[in-house]
Amino acid sequence: MSNETLTGKILYNKRMSEDWLEVMEDAPAFDRFDLKAISALVIAPCELGTLIVREEERSFCESNPLTTLREFYRTHRLFDYSMTRRCFSLMDGFSSYKAPFVNWHYALCPLEQPENGTWVNPLAVYEVQTVQGVCFAELTNGLVLELPIQRRSFLEQSEKALYTLGYLRREYSLTLKYDGVPLDYLSLPNTPFLNTLRERPLLQGWTTKRGVFQQRYLSEVLQHKENRLAIK
Repeated sequence: MSNETLTGKILYNKRMSEDWLEVMEDAPAFDRFDLKAISALVIAPCELGTLIVREEERSFCESNPLTTLREFYRTHRLFDYSMTRRCFSLMDGFSSYKAPFVNWHYALCPLEQPENGTWVNPLAVYEVQTVQGVCFAELTNGLVLELPIQRRSFLEQSEKALYTLGYLRREYSLTLKYDGVPLDYLSLPNTPFLNTLRERPLLQGWTTKRGVFQQRYLSEVLQHKENRLAIK
């Protein structure tokens, strides 16, 4: 399915529709080896599984969104989400609940419970609008998603996701003497949604000291290995 076919399609939150049927029809199985950026992991209606949306394609997995994401990051040896969510809980204003998934290139924020809710990449969002009290996000590929949360909440979740992406890049930057601000570590496309996020307060300065994530994540990895050895 091309961008032209996705454009204008509206996928309602956990509610089947003709657009849902058309988007899911003949959708290929999710290729966990494909490293292309994920725009969204959308929980399909009727507990059918997860629709994986990338810029120019879509695929399908029978697992829930978190299990699908776990297969992806374990395949590519990316940061382990169960560990990073505990690390993020140490940051001011953050918690392990609804913690974003981050890698070097983008972030995905869960809109509800990570196991059974939709995940959206803020960098792939073109615009967000509220229609009769319901929030809709239009992706850059033209697909429209009904969100299970209000616009204000989505802005807050997206702001935190981009902050953690910038923080991760600063944390592992080779330029140790330069801190800058979160926006310095982000390349945001010129879209109405991201132009709004540029002005959000969390992206104007750091609330977490450098090195906190690295130390905590290393501790999590070592503890995990010790636990595995103890079981053996």
